[in-house]
Amino acid sequence: MHNIRSYHKNKLRAVATSKDGGMTWSPLKLDDALIEPVCEGSILRCTWPDNGEKSRILFCNPASTKRENLTARVSYDEGSTWAISKTLFAGPSAYSCLTILPDKTIGCLFECGQTKAYETISLARFPLSWLEEKSQP
Repeated sequence: MHNIRSYHKNKLRAVATSKDGGMTWSPLKLDDALIEPVCEGSILRCTWPDNGEKSRILFCNPASTKRENLTARVSYDEGSTWAISKTLFAGPSAYSCLTILPDKTIGCLFECGQTKAYETISLARFPLSWLEEKSQP
């Protein structure tokens, strides 16, 4: 799966998929669930749908038409839908990079600041269970 910034002037991520290991790709499709300010995002396969484990793909980007509201999401259906999303940083934010840390928590390195998205680099660290918890009222 390619999940890429889109210059289609509609503030949505573009997605293409391959069924042959990247030899050929589907046409680009705009994902209505993934709002973006034309910015880098991060996608990470967290678990594979084999050995009885459910598929989990994580995605993170500034979920806004501006570079703000850095949000992590999880998909259980290969990126077709994004079941749960949680804000990692509500303020100005930009590029992010997701990883699985040695203790199996999720790490997200990202640009952020109080007035501009590029004032500092921060690390958010959270267990997958936090992202999968339903939001509380």
